[in-house]
Amino acid sequence: MANDTAPDQAAPIEFTAQRRMDLMRAISRAYPPYAIWWSAGIYYATTPKPGGGDNTLYDTNAGDLCKQLAAALGREVVEL
Repeated sequence: MANDTAPDQAAPIEFTAQRRMDLMRAISRAYPPYAIWWSAGIYYATTPKPGGGDNTLYDTNAGDLCKQLAAALGREVVEL
């Protein structure tokens, strides 16, 4: 059937450097003690582990990273 196809995926939103920094600050404030950073298209969240080392979560999607952070902290996802 002609109308039986799945819709095209929406293109990912491209952030300016300032908007990405604002987003990372908001995530960091919402999920302390994690530090948020971005490199090569991937968002990272890092926090020290007791006794040394660190715990790092990552995702290409900031919203999905927030879901991981909420699960790691045993909390509800914070709407930014």
